Order: sequence, then structure tokens, then C-alpha cells
Amino acid sequence: MAGKPRLVRKNVKLANSEIAVYASPKMGAALEEVLSSMDLYHGVRLAQVLEAVYSQGKRDGARAALEGLDASVAALKTKIPHRNPGRPKKG
Repeated sequence: MAGKPRLVRKNVKLANSEIAVYASPKMGAALEEVLSSMDLYHGVRLAQVLEAVYSQGKRDGARAALEGLDASVAALKTKIPHRNPGRPKKG
């Protein structure tokens, strides 16, 4: 069944870049309302907060990806039967 999309893309312009925010239509309308009825000072402050949240999200996503990769490599290492050649050390 094709219907309305569940997520709507809203572009938020920041000082150095533009962020695509995917949100429900209600959240998109709320974001549009907040961005339209804001004075310059509060708009700049919101842009600073959004930039900080965006960069933190990128770092968290990268960390999660690397941790998942490390976990899968560790799982693969347990499945590979490898021992050093020679007699095992006593102890």
C-alpha cells in the first residue's frame, strides 16, 4: 500500500553546512514553526546547539560502528582454530 511517507525531510541551514532532518510530519511542522518564529539571537543559539548535537551524533555513530566491527572480529577469532606451532608452555 503506497501512502504518505512516514518521515519528511526538512533542511536546516547552519552557519557552515546544511543538515537534512528526517522527522514525522508533526515534528517537521514543529521544527518549521520554531525556525520561522525565532529572532536572530535565538536562531544563532539554536544553530550552535544543532551543530553540537550533529557532530556528537556522528562521533557516536562512528564509535558504535567500530565497536560492532570489533565484536564481530572477536567472534570470528574464536571460531578460527589457531595455535602457535610447537609444544605448549607449562604453567
